[in-house]
Amino acid sequence: MVDANELKVINELSRRKDLTQRELAQRTRLSLGAVNIIIKRLVKRGLLKTLNLSPRKAEYLITPKGFSEKTKKSYNYILKTVDLVKRIKEEIARIVLDEYNRGQKRFIILGHDDLADIIELALKGFAYERVDSLAQIKEKDPLVLIGKKGLKANGFRSINLGERLNEQYWGVE
Repeated sequence: MVDANELKVINELSRRKDLTQRELAQRTRLSLGAVNIIIKRLVKRGLLKTLNLSPRKAEYLITPKGFSEKTKKSYNYILKTVDLVKRIKEEIARIVLDEYNRGQKRFIILGHDDLADIIELALKGFAYERVDSLAQIKEKDPLVLIGKKGLKANGFRSINLGERLNEQYWGVE
Protein backbone atom coordinates (compact mmCIF):
# COMPACT_ATOMS: atom_id res chain seq x y z
CA MET A 1 0.00 0.00 0.00
CA VAL A 2 1.25 3.50 -0.78
CA ASP A 3 2.07 5.86 2.07
CA ALA A 4 0.75 9.41 2.39
CA ASN A 5 3.68 11.07 0.60
CA GLU A 6 3.61 8.55 -2.23
CA LEU A 7 -0.10 9.22 -2.62
CA LYS A 8 0.58 12.97 -2.85
CA VAL A 9 3.01 12.35 -5.72
CA ILE A 10 0.64 9.93 -7.49
CA ASN A 11 -2.27 12.39 -7.11
CA GLU A 12 -0.27 15.22 -8.66
CA LEU A 13 0.98 13.02 -11.50
CA SER A 14 -2.56 11.83 -12.21
CA ARG A 15 -3.45 15.47 -12.86
CA ARG A 16 -0.36 16.29 -14.96
CA LYS A 17 2.13 13.69 -16.10
CA ASP A 18 4.69 16.22 -17.38
CA LEU A 19 5.50 17.82 -14.02
CA THR A 20 9.17 18.15 -13.15
CA GLN A 21 10.40 16.80 -9.86
CA ARG A 22 10.89 20.40 -8.71
CA GLU A 23 7.24 21.20 -9.55
CA LEU A 24 6.14 18.00 -7.78
CA ALA A 25 8.12 19.04 -4.71
CA GLN A 26 6.43 22.44 -4.67
CA ARG A 27 2.91 21.04 -5.18
CA THR A 28 3.30 18.28 -2.58
CA ARG A 29 5.32 20.40 -0.13
CA LEU A 30 7.98 17.70 -0.04
CA SER A 31 11.68 18.24 -0.56
CA LEU A 32 13.15 17.69 -4.01
CA GLY A 33 15.23 14.80 -2.61
CA ALA A 34 12.14 13.17 -1.10
CA VAL A 35 10.27 13.42 -4.40
CA ASN A 36 13.22 11.85 -6.22
CA ILE A 37 13.34 8.92 -3.75
CA ILE A 38 9.55 8.45 -3.90
CA ILE A 39 9.54 8.38 -7.72
CA LYS A 40 12.35 5.80 -7.76
CA ARG A 41 10.48 3.70 -5.19
CA LEU A 42 7.20 3.91 -7.15
CA VAL A 43 8.98 2.92 -10.38
CA LYS A 44 10.71 -0.01 -8.64
CA ARG A 45 7.35 -1.24 -7.26
CA GLY A 46 5.72 -0.95 -10.69
CA LEU A 47 3.30 1.83 -9.76
CA LEU A 48 4.90 4.41 -12.03
CA LYS A 49 6.73 4.39 -15.37
CA THR A 50 9.03 7.08 -16.64
CA LEU A 51 9.45 8.15 -20.24
CA ASN A 52 12.65 10.06 -20.81
CA LEU A 53 11.80 12.79 -23.30
CA SER A 54 15.28 14.30 -23.12
CA PRO A 55 18.27 14.07 -20.77
CA ARG A 56 16.66 16.67 -18.50
CA LYS A 57 12.95 16.05 -19.10
CA ALA A 58 10.84 13.04 -18.14
CA GLU A 59 7.18 12.21 -18.23
CA TYR A 60 5.65 10.05 -15.51
CA LEU A 61 2.90 7.56 -16.23
CA ILE A 62 0.84 5.91 -13.51
CA THR A 63 0.49 2.20 -14.21
CA PRO A 64 -2.75 0.27 -13.69
CA LYS A 65 -1.17 -1.08 -10.49
CA GLY A 66 -0.50 2.53 -9.44
CA PHE A 67 -4.11 3.55 -10.10
CA SER A 68 -5.29 0.53 -8.13
CA GLU A 69 -3.15 1.54 -5.13
CA LYS A 70 -4.39 5.13 -5.38
CA THR A 71 -7.99 3.91 -5.44
CA LYS A 72 -7.48 1.63 -2.41
CA LYS A 73 -5.82 4.41 -0.41
CA SER A 74 -8.55 6.90 -1.36
CA TYR A 75 -11.28 4.40 -0.47
CA ASN A 76 -9.71 3.70 2.94
CA TYR A 77 -9.33 7.44 3.56
CA ILE A 78 -13.03 7.98 2.77
CA LEU A 79 -14.05 5.17 5.13
CA LYS A 80 -11.93 6.62 7.95
CA THR A 81 -13.31 10.10 7.34
CA VAL A 82 -16.93 8.93 7.35
CA ASP A 83 -16.28 6.98 10.56
CA LEU A 84 -14.68 10.03 12.18
CA VAL A 85 -17.61 12.28 11.20
CA LYS A 86 -20.03 9.70 12.59
CA ARG A 87 -18.16 9.50 15.92
CA ILE A 88 -17.93 13.30 16.21
CA LYS A 89 -21.66 13.64 15.44
CA GLU A 90 -22.48 11.05 18.11
CA GLU A 91 -20.27 12.84 20.68
CA ILE A 92 -21.92 16.19 19.89
CA ALA A 93 -25.38 14.57 20.15
CA ARG A 94 -24.38 13.18 23.57
CA ILE A 95 -23.24 16.63 24.75
CA VAL A 96 -26.45 18.26 23.46
CA LEU A 97 -28.63 15.56 25.03
CA ASP A 98 -26.89 16.10 28.38
CA GLU A 99 -27.62 19.83 28.11
CA TYR A 100 -31.22 19.15 27.08
CA ASN A 101 -31.71 16.85 30.09
CA ARG A 102 -30.39 19.67 32.32
CA GLY A 103 -33.15 21.93 30.99
CA GLN A 104 -31.58 23.60 27.96
CA LYS A 105 -34.24 23.69 25.24
CA ARG A 106 -32.89 26.17 22.63
CA PHE A 107 -29.61 25.82 20.78
CA ILE A 108 -27.81 28.18 18.45
CA ILE A 109 -25.10 27.05 16.03
CA LEU A 110 -22.61 29.86 15.43
CA GLY A 111 -20.87 29.85 12.07
CA HIS A 112 -20.78 28.00 8.80
CA ASP A 113 -17.64 25.89 8.96
CA ASP A 114 -17.39 22.11 8.56
CA LEU A 115 -17.81 21.38 12.26
CA ALA A 116 -20.90 23.62 12.35
CA ASP A 117 -22.35 21.39 9.62
CA ILE A 118 -21.71 18.32 11.77
CA ILE A 119 -23.23 20.09 14.79
CA GLU A 120 -26.35 20.73 12.73
CA LEU A 121 -26.58 17.03 11.84
CA ALA A 122 -26.31 16.16 15.54
CA LEU A 123 -29.09 18.62 16.45
CA LYS A 124 -31.77 17.07 14.28
CA GLY A 125 -34.82 16.67 16.50
CA PHE A 126 -33.86 19.58 18.78
CA ALA A 127 -34.98 23.21 18.55
CA TYR A 128 -32.05 25.08 17.02
CA GLU A 129 -31.12 27.98 14.81
CA ARG A 130 -27.96 28.67 12.84
CA VAL A 131 -26.47 32.16 12.74
CA ASP A 132 -23.44 33.91 11.26
CA SER A 133 -22.92 36.29 14.18
CA LEU A 134 -23.95 36.80 17.79
CA ALA A 135 -25.87 39.95 16.75
CA GLN A 136 -28.42 37.72 15.00
CA ILE A 137 -29.43 35.97 18.24
CA LYS A 138 -32.78 37.33 19.40
CA GLU A 139 -33.79 34.74 22.01
CA LYS A 140 -33.13 34.61 25.70
CA ASP A 141 -30.94 31.93 27.22
CA PRO A 142 -29.97 29.83 24.22
CA LEU A 143 -26.90 27.63 24.37
CA VAL A 144 -24.50 28.74 21.65
CA LEU A 145 -22.60 25.87 20.06
CA ILE A 146 -19.36 26.90 18.39
CA GLY A 147 -17.35 24.82 15.95
CA LYS A 148 -14.39 27.13 15.38
CA LYS A 149 -11.51 26.93 17.85
CA GLY A 150 -10.80 30.21 19.64
CA LEU A 151 -14.21 31.74 18.92
CA LYS A 152 -16.10 33.10 21.94
CA ALA A 153 -19.78 33.85 22.47
CA ASN A 154 -19.46 36.74 24.90
CA GLY A 155 -22.67 37.42 26.79
CA PHE A 156 -24.12 33.99 26.03
CA ARG A 157 -23.76 30.60 27.60
CA SER A 158 -21.75 28.59 25.10
CA ILE A 159 -19.79 25.45 24.41
CA ASN A 160 -16.90 25.59 21.98
CA LEU A 161 -17.15 22.11 20.51
CA GLY A 162 -14.12 22.73 18.31
CA GLU A 163 -11.98 23.14 21.40
CA ARG A 164 -13.72 20.41 23.41
CA LEU A 165 -13.38 17.81 20.67
CA ASN A 166 -9.99 18.95 19.40
CA GLU A 167 -7.75 16.90 21.67
CA GLN A 168 -10.01 13.85 21.67
CA TYR A 169 -10.27 13.51 17.89
CA TRP A 170 -7.30 15.40 16.47
CA GLY A 171 -4.79 14.96 19.29
CA VAL A 172 -4.16 18.71 19.50
CA GLU A 173 -4.55 20.98 22.47
